Formats: sequence, C-alpha cells, structure tokens
Amino acid sequence: MEIFEIIEALILALTALFLIHLFRIYTYLNEFPTPSFTPIIGHVFDYSNPSTLETITKNVIKCGGIMRQYLGPQHPFLVVADKDFLEFTCKNNRYISKGSHYNYIKPWLGEGLVTSNGEKWKQRRRALSTKFSQTSLLQNFLDIFNQKSDILLSVLDKYHNKDVNLQPIMKRFTFDIICETAMGICLNQQSQTTNTEYAASVETLCDIYYNRMSSYLMRYDFFYQRSDEIVREKKALAVIDDILEKILNLKSEVKKSSGENDATTNDFLDLLLNVEIDGKRLNKDDIREEVNTFILAGYDTSSTALSLILYKIAEHPDIQKKLLEEQKEVLKEDFKKLHVSFENLHKMPYLDMVIKETLRMHAIIPMSGRRLEKDGLKYDNINLPSTVNFSIFMHGFHHNPEYFPEPEKFRPERFSSNEKIDKFTYMPFGVKPRQCLGKNFAMLELKSAISKILRTYQLINISEHQLDLKPKLLLYSATGICIKIRKRSKNITKKQEASVNLSTSY
Repeated sequence: MEIFEIIEALILALTALFLIHLFRIYTYLNEFPTPSFTPIIGHVFDYSNPSTLETITKNVIKCGGIMRQYLGPQHPFLVVADKDFLEFTCKNNRYISKGSHYNYIKPWLGEGLVTSNGEKWKQRRRALSTKFSQTSLLQNFLDIFNQKSDILLSVLDKYHNKDVNLQPIMKRFTFDIICETAMGICLNQQSQTTNTEYAASVETLCDIYYNRMSSYLMRYDFFYQRSDEIVREKKALAVIDDILEKILNLKSEVKKSSGENDATTNDFLDLLLNVEIDGKRLNKDDIREEVNTFILAGYDTSSTALSLILYKIAEHPDIQKKLLEEQKEVLKEDFKKLHVSFENLHKMPYLDMVIKETLRMHAIIPMSGRRLEKDGLKYDNINLPSTVNFSIFMHGFHHNPEYFPEPEKFRPERFSSNEKIDKFTYMPFGVKPRQCLGKNFAMLELKSAISKILRTYQLINISEHQLDLKPKLLLYSATGICIKIRKRSKNITKKQEASVNLSTSY
C-alpha cells in the first residue's frame, strides 16, 4: 500500500510542477498579445497547416505587429512584423545575436557570417564587405553568369511549347554558378541527369536542416542524435569537406607557384585566401565556414527567386510586354545578342521593379531568428528579458496593408523612384547591419538570366497550376513552380514552327 501512496504522491508532485511550469511560460512576456492556442501544444497547428504564412500574417497584424507564439510546453518566442520594434532591434544590435535554431546548421557552416555573433562577426563582416563589394569582382562573375545561362537556354529549348517545372532546372543552374563563383570548380550540373556527389550532399544537408527546424522533436539533440538523420548528415559533411580540402590544397599550391603576394581574385575562395584580419590570414577552418555559407546562401535562395520571378512574369502578360520593350530600348542593336554588358544591366529600372515586387510578395526567407543577450532593455516601457527569441517575419511586413496598400496585388510600380519604400518594412535581403552580403551578386545573377530568357522565350501562364507556397527555412512550393515556354518567332526552327499555333502574339 505504501508503494502506491508514494507513486500517487510522486504523480501529484510532478503534476503540480508541470502546472507551475505552464503558469510561468503562459505569463512570460504576457505584455504582448497572443492568438488563441491549444494548451500544452500551443500554436503548433498554425505552423503545420496548408495556409501557414497567411495564418501567421493575419494573426500578427491582428495583434498589432508583435505576438507571442508557443510551440509545445516551452517558453514563447515573439513574431515581429512591426516597424518600430525592428528599428529598436537595429539600434540595439550589439545586444542581439542570431536565433538559437541557427545552431542546427553549425556542423556545416561553423561560425561563418550567417551563424556567428559578436566581435568575430563584426571583423569578418568588415573584411569581406570591403572585398566583396568591388565592381571588378562582380564583373568577373558576370562572365560566369553568361556561360551558365547559355547552358540554361539549351536546357530550356527542350521544353519549347511545353509545360515546365522551373524549380529543379533553376536549382541546377544556380548550383553551377555558385560552385564556380565560390570555389572555381565547374561541375556542369545542368548537363547531367543526376546530381554529382557534391550537389547531392548539399541538397541532403539543406533537406536535413530545414526539416529539423520545422520538427518539434528533432529540435532536441536527444532525439536528433538517435535518428537516421544524423547518419545522413555526417556522410554528406564528409563528402563536402573532402572536396573542399582538395580544392584548398590545389589553390595553395597554385598560390605558392605564383608567389605569396599574388592577389589575383577569380572566385570567392581566392578572395578569402587574400583576406587579412588584424594582420593574419584566414585559416582553413575560417575559409571552410565562409565558402559553405556562401554556397548555402546563394543556392536555393537564387533558384527559388528566379523561378518565382519568371512565374509572375508569365502570370502578367502586360508586364511581360513592358519588360520586353525595356529590353529593346536599352539594348537597341544588341537586342539579339544574348550576353548583356554590366553597364546595360544597370539600366533596366522596370526589371528592377518586377524583381523587387516578386520578392515582396514572396519573401524567399519568410522569417529570420534573433535572440536578445542583455537584460534591462526596454521596448515601449516593457522590460525584455535576456535570452528571449524573436522572429523577424519578413512575409508579415511585406503583406501588411499599412506598409504596402493592397498587398496581394502584383504592382511593380510601387517600387518606382516616385514611391519611397521604408527600409524597415521591405527586407528581401534582410535588414542592416546583417543584410545579405551577396545582395548585389544575387541581383546581377537574376537580371542577367531573366534578360536572356525574356528575349528568347515567351512565358505563358498555366491557368490550372497553382503555387502551394510553404515556409521552412526558405520558401518552397509543394506543387512546383510551373509555366509554359515558347521560343519567340525569330528563334523557332522550321520544324518547331510547324507545330506551333502561329496566331499567338509574341
């Protein structure tokens, strides 16, 4: 009988402790409103339903731009889509680090620009910004963009007058670009029917980390270390590390043979080998971190952005017509030449507007996590405790009618020079001081590819195809990103022309 009494007392004690725990977490940060939720489970269903982005956007706007969110019986985090709070975080940036979920990708990225904090981040950012912003480097990269987009057109030619899912094609295209600009290696992924071992390993790691961030159980090391995913992660990391080690050794040998003072920069890896911080060159671990960061940041993001921009152009024939007219006006006698000069790519304001409006409607990184590291900071007379996590909800900012009237309408003109866009409400590349270092790289890559594609193909909307956009770490469409493409008449071969309905206007 005594055993049962002990068990009963133990159950009552644990229940009492659990109820106290629930009371503490449900009164934590209670100065901020929260939508209705299921006890213990919290808002988990809001993040797993088919309309996650719409649900969270609706809730955060209803809560005034900042709301508490619970994922299971643990302390809440804040979802932020409020301009004033964002300005507050930028003003106090020295007390704010990256969110704790970025720790999941540290086995791959180490303490690179995306994951590092404090003085290390500041020094690394300062050194890389100076090097990476050089116009000559971007001009060198444009040659690579042109080479890879020539191959892209040959791939797209196979889909003349057919429906095509852009996602896998653009992934291979941007992967070829990022590997050659990052490491100087040519994988020719676009010309292959299967992924190379390196490409497959990058894809595997992206999949593992995205899934881990969206899984309640896998967030805990106890469960993750006992899952099959840890085996897949180690295998993929071994492949990537081995290839990068070989490339680094080759680069070092070349550098020795050409002289230690040789500062030739053909790719991002060359740039890193020439970087000095406090008079010291980066070591191999430092270089590994930044190369892997560059690949992750520029691979899936660019392919998804490019696919969505082409989709929006196909969806709006009137906008496509205006874009084509701009191409003719800017390029003139060079219109038929596929390659566009660096100077001409900066003379396409309407293309700029279309890209920016697409990235507003579809924020490629819907959320970016942050963590407060200092007690005593006040926002709107509210004391913010240290270690509180909050997510900057880009999609929520971009779809708030207070910041962007009629947010569900695709209106590129809102980014014309006549309309002022607040930097604290529009952030497709993040917000300073942690704005994406590759912003100019990405814009040049997108514009050079879109210019070629526009002048070569008519992009046609498939009325029955609907995007099913979902957030993980990045935005993705569960139904693919599909359009129909048709070569413009000047490029159509006689054989193709016979099978095309020539009544279609080009």
